[in-house]
Amino acid sequence: MEPPSSGRRRATRHISTLRKMKDWHVTVRNKILIMGDSNVCRFPPFLDQHLQVDSYPGANFRHAAALLSRAIAITPPEIIVLAFGLNRRSQRAHQTSVKQLQAALRAAKLRFPHARVLVPAINFSPALPQQEKFSLLALNRHIQEHCDFIPPLPREKFSTEADQVHWSRETAAAMLDHWCEHLN
Repeated sequence: MEPPSSGRRRATRHISTLRKMKDWHVTVRNKILIMGDSNVCRFPPFLDQHLQVDSYPGANFRHAAALLSRAIAITPPEIIVLAFGLNRRSQRAHQTSVKQLQAALRAAKLRFPHARVLVPAINFSPALPQQEKFSLLALNRHIQEHCDFIPPLPREKFSTEADQVHWSRETAAAMLDHWCEHLN
């Protein structure tokens, strides 16, 4: 663990809960806000004092929309990154994920009209079941065609834990660096 004087910060991991819509909240304190599922909690400690990372285990774009619609801003964000999508990968109707993504984007723009909102393309394991890969490919196609997006991490830098969902430690570090490069 880093000593407090190092200036390093970590992602905030919100509680795991069955009452996600009631128990979760977001208070924006920094110029750059990354909101995402449990994977963003795997980011290593970072030095950027303008960066805030909030991790919501099990969250999807529907949860992001609800969080953003009632967000509190101590500091209005200049950039918001919405890193969700894996937790609804088994939905047969990819339109549901697309509609939830669109709702999250609308909520972000309504609440923070001056913020740039980015959506990272979703990296995923090739070992996922075929139907899940089809759903994620369709969602990624929509992200890349209709959103201000961050391209996927190069395949050779991406790996997951044995569950095929959670990023490896090396991937989490590479993903944070990759996303930060695209925030400027």
